[in-house]
Amino acid sequence: MPMRFIARVRQCSEIFTEIAETRLVRAALWTLLATALLTAPAVFGVTERSIELVLDASGSMNGRLADGTVKLEAAKAAVAKLVKGLDPAVRLSYRAYGHQSPRAAHDCRDTQLLAGFDTVEALRADVLRKTGALRAQGYTPITYVIGLAADDLKAEAVAERIIVLVSDGKETCEGDPCATAQKLKEADAKLVVHTVGLGVDDATRFQLQCVADATGGTYFDPGNKGELADSLKTAAAAPPEEATIQIAKKPGPGRLEIKKAGLLGHDVLDAESGDKVASISQFQSVVELPAGIYNVTFAKGVWKSVVVKAGETTVLEPGVLVIENPDFSHKILDSETGEVVASVNSSLPRAVLIPSTFDVTFQKTVWPEVTVGAGETRVLKAGVIKVTGANATVHDVDGKELVRLSGVRSRVSLPPGEYRVKVEGQEVPVKLTEGKMVNLKAQ
Repeated sequence: MPMRFIARVRQCSEIFTEIAETRLVRAALWTLLATALLTAPAVFGVTERSIELVLDASGSMNGRLADGTVKLEAAKAAVAKLVKGLDPAVRLSYRAYGHQSPRAAHDCRDTQLLAGFDTVEALRADVLRKTGALRAQGYTPITYVIGLAADDLKAEAVAERIIVLVSDGKETCEGDPCATAQKLKEADAKLVVHTVGLGVDDATRFQLQCVADATGGTYFDPGNKGELADSLKTAAAAPPEEATIQIAKKPGPGRLEIKKAGLLGHDVLDAESGDKVASISQFQSVVELPAGIYNVTFAKGVWKSVVVKAGETTVLEPGVLVIENPDFSHKILDSETGEVVASVNSSLPRAVLIPSTFDVTFQKTVWPEVTVGAGETRVLKAGVIKVTGANATVHDVDGKELVRLSGVRSRVSLPPGEYRVKVEGQEVPVKLTEGKMVNLKAQ
């Protein structure tokens, strides 16, 4: 029987015992007790909340937390601790995403309901077994997944329908998770989404915070394995709050500012319709907008779930990536998806980026896992191999040919590392450090 109901009956009973002196008072108090019975759940034993736990198993979960723990392993341990500690009578379901398809598949429907709603006692062994089998590899389709999770919860006749979403990355597919969360809340007032950001960048934190705020949930930002387990436990028990994103619907404009805006500018898009509503550039870094949720372009990337509130200024702080000694062209790839988000070259060796982690191409190799923080200017000091007076080929340590050099093109920029240069029948080992130039001259 729900604890709120028991407390209400006990309180009424105590009042009845203390003051029931007349038939009239007794009748009134029995009416109060009957009202309490009628407002209790229709079937005793139904808990006050049902929880769907949603776990990110996308490729980025192979990364590590600050304490060195692999993110997915930390998440698995936290899930195990949660289901072992929850009240056995709590109704739970369990969903994962990003675990079924490799990154190359670009699968934006990669999610699976690992366990449908039942009591924790009935599901515990199955949840532990399926959690242990998860492998991180795919995309992060948050918008799609929270829509499915809300559908999973619809049949639960409870006072609170809870989603606990654990993610280390931002949306990598279509849609805006915050705008979707707000719609889901409007359709179901009982729905609450708590979000847990696991070693996230600023853009991801923006997004997960927005999802929680839109539904009256709480955002948690654990820094290590222990804090993650505590966050899941707290989220499973956290009471709902007022959905603060509803403030975005108040009349009156707000402002959006981008610090260190890019030379090529940024389009501001309505998150729901995708329509362009404004532009921001170095020449106009602040614009006035109706209160709402927006997406902002950064080259080929999109900073999603940007909330503008009436009478307030929302500030975005991108990062800047600079390559010293650049080649003709370098592609900047999202480390999780492998998709090109920007490029730099010898004429324009810098790019304004959404704070995140990137892989940067140098010919047929990459400088991997380049993290660019909010407001940070990250400088990559490439090494240079130059060959004078002969044709040559440059190879990595595994023998893969990276580039051909000749009189037309005599030099190449590369990440620090070990290389092999084949020139005039000889193989010359070269060790590059950051900013170093090695000049090989034919005799």
